[in-house]
Amino acid sequence: MSVCPFCNHQYNLKDAVFCTHCGTQLISEPKQTVTSDRLKFWGGELRLLSVFFVNIIGFEKFTDRDVYNKTTIYIRECLREIEDMIRSFDGTLNEIFPDDRILGIFGAPRAHYDDPIRAIRCAHRIKNWWLKKKSSEDLLDDVDITMGLHTGRAFFGYVLKELPYLTVIGDTINTACRLAEICPPHEIIMSQNTYDKVREYVDVEHLGERSVKGRIAKVDVYLVKDVKKKMEISSSQKMPLFGREEEIKKLITITEGIKENKSTFCIIRGQMGIGKTRLKEELENYLIENKSINFIETHCSTEVQSPYYPFKFLLRNYFKLNEFDSKELIAKKIDDIINIKGLTPIDVKGIKHLFLTDLRRLRGDEIRSINEEIYTSLKNLIRHECRNQPLVLVFEEFNRIDVMSLDFVSHLFAELENEPLMFLMVNISKESMATLSEVIPRLEELNIMPLSVKAIGDLVKFTLNDVDDKLIDFVYRTTGGNPLFAIEALRHVKRAKVIKEVSGRWYLEKEKRLPFLDDLYGVVMSTIDSLSSDYRLIIDYASVIGYSFGLRILQGLIDKPQLKEQLSYLINEGYIILSKNEHDPVYIFRHNLLKDAAYTVLPLRKRKEIHQHVAQLFETLYADQLSNFYENVGHHYLSCDHFKKAATYFKLAGDRAKNLYATEQAFSFYDTFLKIKKERGDEVPADLTREVFLHLADLYEITGNIQKMVKTATEGLVDAQKDKDLEREVSFTERNGYAQILLNKLSEAEESLLTGVNKCDGELPDILTLLYADLGILYAQKYEYEKSILYYNLSWNTARANDIKEGEILCLLNLSHLHRDLGNYEQALEYLNYGLEDIVPPDDMRGVVQFKQLIADVNYQIWDLRKAEAMLVESSTVSEAIGSTETYIKSALGLALIYTSNGNFKNAEKYLKLVDKKISFFIRENLLAEINLKKAIVYYFRKEFGKTRDYIANALKIAQKFTQREIECHCFNLLSLVDEDAPLKHALKAFKIAEMLKLPPLFAIVLFRLSQLYNEAGDTEKARYYGQKALLIYNDMKNKLNAEHRQCFALRPEYVRLLEM
Repeated sequence: MSVCPFCNHQYNLKDAVFCTHCGTQLISEPKQTVTSDRLKFWGGELRLLSVFFVNIIGFEKFTDRDVYNKTTIYIRECLREIEDMIRSFDGTLNEIFPDDRILGIFGAPRAHYDDPIRAIRCAHRIKNWWLKKKSSEDLLDDVDITMGLHTGRAFFGYVLKELPYLTVIGDTINTACRLAEICPPHEIIMSQNTYDKVREYVDVEHLGERSVKGRIAKVDVYLVKDVKKKMEISSSQKMPLFGREEEIKKLITITEGIKENKSTFCIIRGQMGIGKTRLKEELENYLIENKSINFIETHCSTEVQSPYYPFKFLLRNYFKLNEFDSKELIAKKIDDIINIKGLTPIDVKGIKHLFLTDLRRLRGDEIRSINEEIYTSLKNLIRHECRNQPLVLVFEEFNRIDVMSLDFVSHLFAELENEPLMFLMVNISKESMATLSEVIPRLEELNIMPLSVKAIGDLVKFTLNDVDDKLIDFVYRTTGGNPLFAIEALRHVKRAKVIKEVSGRWYLEKEKRLPFLDDLYGVVMSTIDSLSSDYRLIIDYASVIGYSFGLRILQGLIDKPQLKEQLSYLINEGYIILSKNEHDPVYIFRHNLLKDAAYTVLPLRKRKEIHQHVAQLFETLYADQLSNFYENVGHHYLSCDHFKKAATYFKLAGDRAKNLYATEQAFSFYDTFLKIKKERGDEVPADLTREVFLHLADLYEITGNIQKMVKTATEGLVDAQKDKDLEREVSFTERNGYAQILLNKLSEAEESLLTGVNKCDGELPDILTLLYADLGILYAQKYEYEKSILYYNLSWNTARANDIKEGEILCLLNLSHLHRDLGNYEQALEYLNYGLEDIVPPDDMRGVVQFKQLIADVNYQIWDLRKAEAMLVESSTVSEAIGSTETYIKSALGLALIYTSNGNFKNAEKYLKLVDKKISFFIRENLLAEINLKKAIVYYFRKEFGKTRDYIANALKIAQKFTQREIECHCFNLLSLVDEDAPLKHALKAFKIAEMLKLPPLFAIVLFRLSQLYNEAGDTEKARYYGQKALLIYNDMKNKLNAEHRQCFALRPEYVRLLEM
């Protein structure tokens, strides 16, 4: 015995379709069951729907029981007919209401391109049918219907687990219900929302705004007077490419031009649907057939912006790296490929950083070094490939590129300008366009314009064969020449019978506005909903994973043996793209809108469940490579409200981005962490927060925002003191002290750093090494050089005693710099040679060339130009190969100075140009002062005094900004040589600074210049006074040198001139 779920009537008919007591349908039709399989799995989804209520009214007038019963039975039969009419328009019925109302639903479980139009046509047919029925049946004399229609978002699915019936809930449904209640008998009224979507298909009377129960805001309503005839639905066709002959020809010509060893940068721009991707595909087909030019395609779309995403995407394919490969296997695969390609490990050392990122807390210089190595490796790899065969690098969705990749693209182009290489960007944002325009002089642009009337005509003729010219003109004017819109317009006008066929020729009957062009949501949802349940389920899951999704993650969500075959079908149907086909295929949604539409309709609860499952799958399947997915895992945990884990992963993502010098992304990830902390403070561990503050302080130092560095270090210090976290407390003290040095607040810095040393109390050697080194810097800036040397030595001894190699190297560099500036050249060389021979590992090429460049610089000061030149040539060559940009620039500038002193201006000019190429976002701003100063010296000796003054002005501005007193002094001294109006004024300014700095070599140069000026002015007494003081200092420096170096030093031009004077 079974029970009707609505009236509780018991029945024993096993196959009963309707309840014998109330007439309610007991068994859903097979079609409805099939379409609801996926919804049973998800529980429901949020959809954009057009719904209407059909209310049966007048029953309250019946007093005779027999008449009431007969009428009720008849009405039940009428309701079945209404249901059939709704189904005939491919609508869905609400199965929950067992009363005198029917709810018609359009847009779920399957959406259509024209759901609002279907809904109004269906309602209008029901109205006409009812009027006809009423006129022929006496029982209906006192019975009427009313209908209310509304469009909006609503939840569609299974509301109660105990009732396996699909239904809809939400404000959209309530509004339609209330509209039906205020509707006049035998009429249809609709809301403004619906009218906006069907206005070209209906004749209406505007009733104005009406108050409805349950809504504060009034609803603007329309009474439907008439609806046009039933439309026909036709399927779309894939169009050939029309009207793009010139664009393809131009694109091919640009591409072929790279064979002349000249790099090209090309952008394909245009409105949505204009054919950008299609044009790119035509070029790729040409290149495949031609075979003389290679191409590599990468994508920039990602769920969360990740540093260097398009390059990592490209490199994974190039090196055949799978997402689940262990670190050891990744390293082996990269090594194997570079051996096959004939590259050296040094050539591509930086590539490993992208996949095997060091997550320790790195200092600014270390981070810059890693970034330079990544850049250089990418440059070397791309150069190698395009020299083997001309190469086109294709970037899809370039408008979504991350900041670091955008910078890389512009600098790669500059470095590889004489290579057979083309950068092809499909779609670009205004911001990216502005950035590239500043650095790329030859920027080819294909701005894809709307199709011509002829091209639209060809498209229309392909679809309909023989057509009238007026129809072509209508399609052209309506769509503005957009090919995608033209295709959809043809489908639309054919369905709506705006056109008619006469003797095989199509004519335009009446011009109409096509409102569907205003909203692509319906188009996209219709495309998705055309899939069967199994395929739609794949799209649902994939939309939660992200714009790109790996097979292994998807298999963890959907356990189906035919999954790969089903994915192949989705590829063939144009829903997704296979981007990497190895052991772990990765797929990408062909259009971001497709992914977004599928994701939006999933119920929030189900989305959260999938997000959590995806995060857990990442943790399980990619345990060895999880660092490459920190931001993705964080995103998924945040999306399922697992705040503690989300915070942890976003913190790790920030650490990784910071160590890759991706400062903008690092700030973004840390900001997400701090937002979680602010909203869910109790769920985020305090030690994580302190680590984030520490990394942020480092980031602010790197980006030059020292005020924020101080603020962040202070906040972290207070937090660490509260929890008595000594290690973090001392770390924040060091960060605060160093920031105060950068702000030239030396007293505050001294107090902070000495407090840190006291708190260490001999413990925490890593931090203590830094504190001592910072104090060495501090006292050097206070011109207390003995104290500076003392603390540098304390730092060195601490590092050496605790085997902290990085600390030892830093101390040796600091000590050598200071002794060089003090004129203790032999001592400086002793430190540098010791570091080179005993401390820096031989395979650390960056460290080796850095020390060699500094040794060369000291030799230049001694005036051993032969040895200096040889070492600078070596360091420039190696630093160029390994991507040590700063060392390369200093080596090249050193060579330019040496060649200038020898009168070899041609070679000097060559190295200056090479320096200009290398100046990029890698370079610290304060290094630019030194670069400009040395350029000014070169141009002075070339007697190009205009350029000399310009470079002095630039150097002086930067030096004063960063309190670089030594460079400021050199600038004023050089100005005294080129400013004929006030040479003594500049020389005296230099003298004042030199007197304050107390650096013998600097003081000697300034004294020598003053002696020259007074000699030129005829003041022999002052000339002799300053000259003798300068000579005394030079002799003192000379006497500290060994015999060989003394011979070289005696040849210094200033020294020779002083002896002559």
